[in-house]
Amino acid sequence: MINKSTTILRLLLCSLCLLFVANSADAQRRKEKDDGGGELKILKNLPTFFVDDNAFPAYLKSIYKTDATRLAVRLINKEQRVAKQTVRVPEELVRAVYNALVAVRTSEYAAIDTITQNYYIRTFPVPSVDAVILLFEHDSPIADPIKKRHDSTGSPGINRIIREYNLVMTKMVYLDEERAGLVLHSREPINISALMHRLYMEEGIGCIEEQSTYGDGNDIQVERTATGWDITYSVRFGNCVNQCQKIHDWKFAVSETGEVTYNGSFGHVIPPWVNPPTTAKKYPDKLK
Repeated sequence: MINKSTTILRLLLCSLCLLFVANSADAQRRKEKDDGGGELKILKNLPTFFVDDNAFPAYLKSIYKTDATRLAVRLINKEQRVAKQTVRVPEELVRAVYNALVAVRTSEYAAIDTITQNYYIRTFPVPSVDAVILLFEHDSPIADPIKKRHDSTGSPGINRIIREYNLVMTKMVYLDEERAGLVLHSREPINISALMHRLYMEEGIGCIEEQSTYGDGNDIQVERTATGWDITYSVRFGNCVNQCQKIHDWKFAVSETGEVTYNGSFGHVIPPWVNPPTTAKKYPDKLK
């Protein structure tokens, strides 16, 4: 199963479609104000059990936090539209999901070695929680300081947002003679969709794209239940250009107090050619 990044293609599509945004920023703001908001239900009565992650190397803690943040954003997306979401994902939700993932990882079930060593299952990188691309014309004032290798853009508003969310300008993507894209990476996982919305609403950036993976692949899913969390680890294979045709799952339940129950594995037989990704060698999911 191979998932290739389509950043350049998606930037080209972005340049064609988002130039024709029908609603003005003012009209969109008025619509959001009329629509109202509401407190996130997922934040209520979250489990607060403690887990010891001291056996996790620093890089592995970061990987698990990225997974937890992505899963938290997915949970938020189920009940709140992007216009009402915050760029920084609620820490209490990220911590609760992180604790559940760590509880499963440190449990004694034999299936854990299969998940972490044989297949190195992580969240499929959608939605993005680490990178966004701004598209603009080569002669745009936004690009002037960047061309001179300065660590800022020509937009005070964009610079303010970069500082506020601790973003890093990593590279320029030159598309053609007229257009280029600026890649912004976050030092900590954040809600990229909410960041894109803010850039559009406050700075009028009409063409913004997530830097994410195309297609489908291995994934982790989490659901809040009346008794804690249900967590599913999936190996996905077959034709994964759009959606993988075959799936094998391992299911766990984590109680409100942190006890882990393994509920078995189900699905298609995994063929021998399904192997861990190359990142598994550089950042192995192994405890100290």
